[in-house]
Amino acid sequence: MLSPPKQLAEQLAGLYFWRPLNVGGDFAYYREHPSRWALYRRLKPDFRRWAFYAVWEEQAALEEFLSTSDTGQRWRETTAEACHFWLRLNHARGPWKGIQALKGAERDGRTDGPVAHLIRLDLTLRGTLAMWGSAAPNIFHHLPDSNELLLGLPLVDRPYMQPVSFTVWRSSASASTFAHGEQGHRDAVARVRRSQPSLLDRYSTGCFEPYRCDGTWKGRNALQLAQIATDDQLSAAGSV
Repeated sequence: MLSPPKQLAEQLAGLYFWRPLNVGGDFAYYREHPSRWALYRRLKPDFRRWAFYAVWEEQAALEEFLSTSDTGQRWRETTAEACHFWLRLNHARGPWKGIQALKGAERDGRTDGPVAHLIRLDLTLRGTLAMWGSAAPNIFHHLPDSNELLLGLPLVDRPYMQPVSFTVWRSSASASTFAHGEQGHRDAVARVRRSQPSLLDRYSTGCFEPYRCDGTWKGRNALQLAQIATDDQLSAAGSV
């Protein structure tokens, strides 16, 4: 599928930010094939698969875009599979314009349901070498199972130097356990920071409530998986 214009935000009313991101693989695959070869063979761009990150003024503008725009029509008619997430911002930080466009949209309180995280790194040359030479290949052994990490997509803004990830977790506790309680993730971050002390100053992240998901990724809908995991947990608790 061809990428729509990168300047779409300047052409549509109600669209604050728009960025096409190349899809670099699937964390579920890397979980099953935790090797350098599995990673490196998928670092090259795949121009058949794209993700699109956008910040809209209101949901009505997004709905109109999906139903009436040329881009929305192409998505419906030419894609073999498509998955759309509607996200409400919980909190965000970082210098990336895609995060800065969310300022003022943070909500009070937290949800007990699934959470989504969008993370973008801005790496120096030394940070890039540390990321792909050591940190990324070694973290795949520590990825949680599909009951906790419901969806994980490595994305690409600028190849190699500006990686992006989009993940959907069963709960905020699932995400926090991996990010802060799992030694593998802490080691990966520490490895890159040794080569790039400015990493956290150039790091952008948003945490969202994914309140709607239409379509599937590889035949599965992440929010339906979250409900199945919750139902299974309740059934297990009820049978104790």
